[in-house]
Order: sequence, then structure tokens, then C-alpha cells
Amino acid sequence: MHHHRADGRQSAKTFKLTTLALDPGQGFRVEREHSFRPLTTRRYHPGPHAIQLLVNGVAGERAAFLPLPP
Repeated sequence: MHHHRADGRQSAKTFKLTTLALDPGQGFRVEREHSFRPLTTRRYHPGPHAIQLLVNGVAGERAAFLPLPP
């Protein structure tokens, strides 16, 4: 997850989903929700955020999004 910072840059935060082994050609569906409610440890700033999957240490393409207002 790449969070939008107050100065306009993005900072990366890694969330580990799972560890598993797949056979060749086998698929796996990933579903996860991420809360943007205010926390004492993290402030969310308005602006573009991004998500990026990391599989076997290889980063995929970033997908930018704008969080919905509360």
C-alpha cells in the first residue's frame, strides 16, 4: 500500500496477506479490505493512494485510487 503523505509524496507500507505454495497453473484469489479510519499511528491525507502486489519478491504494477470520503 502506498499512502499519500501531507507533502504530496507517497510512502509504502507492506501488509503480509498469506504464505502458500501453488502448483503450476493453479490460481489463487485474493480479497482484502483496508480501513481508512483515523488511527493514532497513521494519518490519512486526501489525494491519490496506490496498491501494489508483491509476489515472490517481485513487485507488480501499481494501481492508483482515490479513497472515498467518510
